[in-house]
Amino acid sequence: MSDLLKKIDARTRLAGTNKLEMLLFSLGLDQRTGRCETFGINVFKVREVMHTPTVTTAPEMPESVKGMVSLRGALVPVIDLAEYIGLQPEKPRDVMIVTEYNGHTQGFLVDSVDMILRADWGDMKLPPDMLTSHLGGLVTAVTEMDDKRLVMMLDVERLLSETTKSDEANAHIFSSLKPLGQNGITVLFADDSSVARGQIVKTLDALGVRHVSAINGRKAWDELEKFAQTAQQRGKKVCELLQLVLTDIEMPEVDGYMLTKSIKADPRFAGIPVVMHSSLSNMSNQQVGKSMGIDAYVSKFEPQRLADVLTRVLNAGLSSVNSNINEGIANMVDHDDNKWLIDSPEAGTCPVGSNMKEILLFELGTNETFGINVFKVREVSQAPKITKTPNMAAAVEGLISLRGSILPVLSLGKIMKLHAPGKERDNTLVVAEFSKCTLGFLVGSVDRIIRIGWDKVHAPKSSSSSGTVDYITAITELPDGRLVSILDVEQILADTLGDPMIGHIEALPEGAVNNVFFVDDSAVARKKIVEVLERMGIRHRHATNGLEAWTRLSSLASVSNHSGRNLSEEINLILVDAEMPEMDGYVLTRNIKGDPRFQGIPVVMHSSLSSDANRAMACSVGIDAYVPKFDADHLSGTLRPFLNQ
Repeated sequence: MSDLLKKIDARTRLAGTNKLEMLLFSLGLDQRTGRCETFGINVFKVREVMHTPTVTTAPEMPESVKGMVSLRGALVPVIDLAEYIGLQPEKPRDVMIVTEYNGHTQGFLVDSVDMILRADWGDMKLPPDMLTSHLGGLVTAVTEMDDKRLVMMLDVERLLSETTKSDEANAHIFSSLKPLGQNGITVLFADDSSVARGQIVKTLDALGVRHVSAINGRKAWDELEKFAQTAQQRGKKVCELLQLVLTDIEMPEVDGYMLTKSIKADPRFAGIPVVMHSSLSNMSNQQVGKSMGIDAYVSKFEPQRLADVLTRVLNAGLSSVNSNINEGIANMVDHDDNKWLIDSPEAGTCPVGSNMKEILLFELGTNETFGINVFKVREVSQAPKITKTPNMAAAVEGLISLRGSILPVLSLGKIMKLHAPGKERDNTLVVAEFSKCTLGFLVGSVDRIIRIGWDKVHAPKSSSSSGTVDYITAITELPDGRLVSILDVEQILADTLGDPMIGHIEALPEGAVNNVFFVDDSAVARKKIVEVLERMGIRHRHATNGLEAWTRLSSLASVSNHSGRNLSEEINLILVDAEMPEMDGYVLTRNIKGDPRFQGIPVVMHSSLSSDANRAMACSVGIDAYVPKFDADHLSGTLRPFLNQ
């Protein structure tokens, strides 16, 4: 059997030719019918075939799940296909096919393995209704061999959904998905699995998106032809009626690769992105998808991830969105380990406007690595004597005198709840400036400075009501695999020292209608901005990073352009932070100022990077005003002249 599956990975060359290879197997002689049927599974999904090892029975498992086996240190669930389908073989199944679906590995018990059959997806036919009814929709395709035997392809996604109860596990995720917030969006999706189609429908419904479905690539092409005909009759482009195509890979008659290739080669469908959604999750399949022209690739089935990718592609309105951004560090900057002083903070501005940032890495006495923007660092040194003062917050160690200035000193280890009781105090001091205030942070040790692209810096995927996650604004990965948590210093200062009170802010004259779009990755900053805008009587929308902001702004511009309205009627001013994950405020501003659709809309930068060098760089990309964080009076006073009075 090992020879049978030798070099399976090399078979990816079939992808994109509308062909597939199936591993044929039998589930044994059914005692009720006296027949021994032949089934097939895509070779791409097979990892190995072996004699069934000892299976350990686990409690509270579905009846067809026989238990678990240990394969090279990994626990793999074992499913008896015959029992699941409802067959009654005359003898136990002693062959196991180890498969991978959606990034998960499982073993299928079968009676015997036959051969590998190469077939054309065009010869794979939809099963007759009677067969579908008999097997409960478990068969997605049927083909005929030269010896007249019929081979049935099983809907493994349905099988796994029912045996693992993944639908129940995903129920709360569907309910938590946020609507897209745009009208008139239509998605065409194609999938031969009834379970997958149901999951996609739930995702699209949660996003508030209209949808049209097809059960294979040929049916999807028929639907595309209908869209093209309707567009021609209405004198419109197809992309005005259909905004995205979501396709599975392996489908009868026409597979997802061929469907994608046909869409990308047809000028009628220009501007319609194609997202591939498949349980074939290895890199070779993704690479083949890219070669066909897909705009994004999503492994099945993660509702939140699918929703995130669809939202990003739909908001962007582009025909090419690369969802497989290569993560990693762009360029390591070597520094002398013995040189503790940051000689020139202004030198850190060299990456500004290039979507690059420099991060000072440090530790807090654990194995975790943290980071802070070098722009905010004034120096690093051994901690001097700290004077304890009464009535200070627990994380405030006291005060120090540094070249004539009195600075508060905070223990990051205590703030992050990583400082064990009785542990000696951290003795490295990082002096930083935020919003024109200078303070010191005690850390365990300083590592080095790295230079990375903002597109390699990502917002954390989850948050909690307490703990270190509250203070993490972004995450990036080092070449050695370590994750770096970039701290939200604004949140730390707000929680430790308290939020500054916002005094009286005069509202704009009654009847003035203004709309401000703002972007900031700090929850504390967003809360303060909202309070100022609402006191001024200004309507607002926001984004949490530069890339999200650019996506949403581009979408608003496209909608205004299609409706014949001036975008400045929808947005009167854009307020941007400087340092944000995915895309910083400098690059965002440069994009806005370089796009004629945003002509006449002022951009104000609102940042805790308050040095003259940062202001100069902001001016170089075209900002109309610069406001240091966080001075409510200064912010409102800066915004007021730009708004309708």
